[in-house]
Formats: sequence, structure tokens, C-alpha cells
Amino acid sequence: MPTTYLDQFWAIDPFSPPPVGTTLVVEKYELIDQDDDNDIGPGDTINGIGIDRAYPGDTVTVDNGDGTTSTITGITFYMSDGSRLFTPTDGSVLEDAPLDSTTYVTSTGVLDVGTDLGPPCLVAGTKIKTSMGEVPVEKLHAGMTVLGPDDRKLKLRMVLKTSFTARDLANNPNLAPVRIVAGALGNGLPTCDLIVSRQHRMLLNAPVVERMFGDSEVLVPAIKLTKLPGIYLDTDFPLVTYFHLVFDQHEIIFAEGAATESLFTGPEAMRAVSAEAREELLTMFPELAEHDCVGSPALPIPKDQKQKALIGRLVKNDQKILHRT
Repeated sequence: MPTTYLDQFWAIDPFSPPPVGTTLVVEKYELIDQDDDNDIGPGDTINGIGIDRAYPGDTVTVDNGDGTTSTITGITFYMSDGSRLFTPTDGSVLEDAPLDSTTYVTSTGVLDVGTDLGPPCLVAGTKIKTSMGEVPVEKLHAGMTVLGPDDRKLKLRMVLKTSFTARDLANNPNLAPVRIVAGALGNGLPTCDLIVSRQHRMLLNAPVVERMFGDSEVLVPAIKLTKLPGIYLDTDFPLVTYFHLVFDQHEIIFAEGAATESLFTGPEAMRAVSAEAREELLTMFPELAEHDCVGSPALPIPKDQKQKALIGRLVKNDQKILHRT
């Protein structure tokens, strides 16, 4: 069955760009993985139009308006109607911006939906484990102490927020979050229904995890878990507000009692926040701007096909995601 995704695009071909200074306008389109192979490429569609070929590794550099520029790495799709569409694969959130320059590659490829789509986030109302007990995510603020595994104290540096209105959700149903029903992960977790964005990763520690990866715990996006009972896309929200929690590094935290992730602030992931938030983050953590500052995920994140194989084995063996808390 085809799977639909939502992503952001600029209508530009880095091989043959418009004049410098041209304003690139952000559009949101649906990508449909027609053969459900977890790759977007020839044979799939964007906005109902067929993809002829794709070039992963192109870059677009835009003018930030303050004397600096930002370079986004992504993939350019050549469409059957002659249009060209560029979307980030480095975690960037696109904004309307004047073009500065481009680079292009000559080899074709595909977009891996498991690693190249959207930053992760939590929904308003989600209760987070802190030194003050369970606190709704929207009531958290910089300086508070969030508790990680073994009650390790984590200083919260920033809370970022993005809202989608009823009109946004009506126009783009795939902005809808994933609902993880209470107890669906195993061991009575989450304690209440947990609602997260599609790409928000959850911790898995079923016995099959270690057999497959040699690690007892891994992180997998919520959208990949929707093949399991009690986990599904929830399209009934009239309004959704997503929150990003930022720490000094990528952390495991607890939402509705279940282990999940914070926002990953490695150098590539830094592009997944607004220009204003990025400036504030770089003021706090100037080392994130250095090219040799390589962020590391808190736990291993399997590649897309490995994620698919893991979920398949959980479904086949009727295993819960969490073997232990």
C-alpha cells in the first residue's frame, strides 16, 4: 500500500539556477512512495506528478540578510512535467530567502524516508519527567532540570515551539501526529496516550534488538511503529503544537513514562530550527558552528531497511517494543 509523506521544497534546479538574488519560496507537497519501499525516486510522485530522476547531494546557499549565508544539502527531483524541486536531506527547515549560489552532483539516487525527513518533536500536553515531577512540555522553560535514565539530571537549555492551525492540518493531513496508545509499548508504557510527530524517535529494547544490532537499545521514528497495535496516525486534531527540547547534547528523556529523544543539536541538525532560534542556540553553544563539531546520537539509530526488518520481526513474534523500563 502506498505511503504518503509531507515535505518542504524550493522550486529550483541547482544545475541551472535562477539569477542570484531570486527569492526562493517554500512550498509543502505530498510525496507518495508508490511501491512502499521507503525510498522516494523514479516511479513515485510529488504533488501528484511523477518523478523521472533525482540527484542527492546538491546544495543551495541562501542569503540570511545579515551578511551571512546558509548552505542546505538536499536532493533535487526532476519531474515528468519538466519542473524541478529541491528538498533538504540535512534536517534543515526551509524559509523564503534570496538565492546566493548552488552546487550540483551528476549521479542519480533516491531520498531515504527513514533518515531524510523532518525534525522530531513532542506535542503540547505531553508530560515530561523532571526534578519537580511530571510537567507538561509547554510549561517547561530554559534552566529547568529534566531527568534522564537513572534519574541523571539534564539542564534544559531551550524549548522551541511550532504550531499548525486547523487550516494547516486540513490542507496537509500528513502534519497529523502519531498517537501511541497507553500501554502500547509494553510494561504499561506510555502511562497515558503519547502523541508525537512522525519523525520523533522512541527507544526500543525488545530482546530482538540486541540479536539484530548488538546493542540492547536503539531509536526508531514513531511513523515506523504504526504497523504495531495501538500506534497510529491521528488525524482528528483541530490544532497541533509541537515542542523541541534542547540540551547540551542529544539526550534520552521520558515522556508519559516512555523513553524518547530530545532535539539533536549536531551541526546538521542545527539547520532544523528557525534562523532566530539557531542564532540563539549558537550564542549559547558557539562550538556547534564549527565544522569539526560532530554531534553523536544518544543511542544507535538503525538505517531505514533495518528499522523495517526490526518492526517486521516484532509484528511476526507479537513482541512489545519495551522489554524493560
